[in-house]
Amino acid sequence: MIGRLLRRAVATLGLACLLTAPAAFSHAQTTADLVKKGKVTIGVLTGIPPYDTVDSSGNTDGFLVDLAREVAKNLGTTLEIVPVNNASRAAALESGRVDLLIAHMTATPERAKTFLMTNPYGAYEMRFVAAKDMPLKSLDDLKGKRISVPKGSTQDAAVSGYNIEGAEVVRFDDDALAMQALISGQVDATAAVATVANDVIAKRNLTNLEVKAEVPIFTLYWSMAVRKDAGELHQWLNNFIYYEEITGRLNGLHKKWVGVPIPGGKLPTF
Repeated sequence: MIGRLLRRAVATLGLACLLTAPAAFSHAQTTADLVKKGKVTIGVLTGIPPYDTVDSSGNTDGFLVDLAREVAKNLGTTLEIVPVNNASRAAALESGRVDLLIAHMTATPERAKTFLMTNPYGAYEMRFVAAKDMPLKSLDDLKGKRISVPKGSTQDAAVSGYNIEGAEVVRFDDDALAMQALISGQVDATAAVATVANDVIAKRNLTNLEVKAEVPIFTLYWSMAVRKDAGELHQWLNNFIYYEEITGRLNGLHKKWVGVPIPGGKLPTF
């Protein structure tokens, strides 16, 4: 009887090890793991031109992809790009689908509970966008208005936190859909990265829209993200970002795709 129980326990333990082993090996956590694997898989945010675009073969390209290429080159590995949006990026990292994110995530205290956020690699100004003939000099001008935001984004948290009387915050899966809601008249305003909004307005000749500079939402920074147990990879990425900045490579990539240097001068560290 004891022998049967012991054999059953051993078999159960062996099955558990088999079930958990693939998950452990699929989550590359150090630079050595990535080099051994020969590939780094990076989640890149899409739908935010001029930071991203689609090349002639239909593949994602742009500032974030170029930065991901630099990461892979410096690691000495090949690169796999996984397109993500605001709604899917966190799950992609948590599940091990990607090794890290270069997906325009701000290092908020809430996100830092779940991920290790690197020193910033870029900065952005968040502003309201609305029709030119819509007065917007203070938050009071948004009373009773419908405002689109990407679901789970920093602008979602900021605009929702304003508690503007009678305003409705309308959430979409990504920045592009939130902007399209304004263009199609589903909402009265949207909260967007100023550079992105100005690019959309210019390329689509949306002469009726403008970025409302008199009511700034915030100026924040974008960080890369890795899982909590990837401390060595996190430190390597901090070193990588520092080196890309001091050599001018980071600003060069930003100017190549966005047309201007990274806003705010020298990037902060923490």
